[in-house]
Amino acid sequence: MGRRRTIPITLTVTFPSFRLRQRPSADAFDIPGRRGRETLRFPLSVPARLAVIDVAFHAGPNTKIFEPGDFSGLRNYAPDALALPASTVLAFAERKLRGHLDLPSLKLAIVVLSSLDSPVDLPLASPDRDLLWRAFGLPLFEQLCGWDGRVVARECEVHDGLHLDSATERAEVHAGRLMVDGRPTGLSAEIVKDQCECGIETPRLCHLAALRQRASSARSAA
Repeated sequence: MGRRRTIPITLTVTFPSFRLRQRPSADAFDIPGRRGRETLRFPLSVPARLAVIDVAFHAGPNTKIFEPGDFSGLRNYAPDALALPASTVLAFAERKLRGHLDLPSLKLAIVVLSSLDSPVDLPLASPDRDLLWRAFGLPLFEQLCGWDGRVVARECEVHDGLHLDSATERAEVHAGRLMVDGRPTGLSAEIVKDQCECGIETPRLCHLAALRQRASSARSAA
């Protein structure tokens, strides 16, 4: 009887990949963004009802999207928090101070979205913040959006600048002027790299200000 030969055989087995969905934490409520590229992070505890107004984000849990003029729908929804562009929230504040907007359910906070791509949604100046405090009396959290709509920096609960997002490729200041990814922003700022009192170690934009005046908005507060 001849010797039995052993032939090695290599098997390649491919298993399907699975992705675990993480539950949102209480201090960073994520709303899925358009095309899955972006998240809107709410900086405080998860709101019971968050109204997202006039921004390109899909509705997530406890969230509803509104057009800026849908005041009736907004009152019926009774949100305890808002997320909306800078020009829209300033128009809302003027309307509220004139007695034309009543949102008694609004008790948590407001996320204000400024933008590098909009001449009307410039970063909030001190008079803007004073106006919003007189109108709403709530904490404000500014988030700066880039030219593509992604958030590049976020204000934390310490309110000492906007933390640069880790996905932002490069932010620099030359002669007091802010450059993001090699492009001029039309903003002045200081980049502070010391650890913030909130515990986040990412650099933050402090003394952020526009180098031009806010253009008149087509959004009406009337």
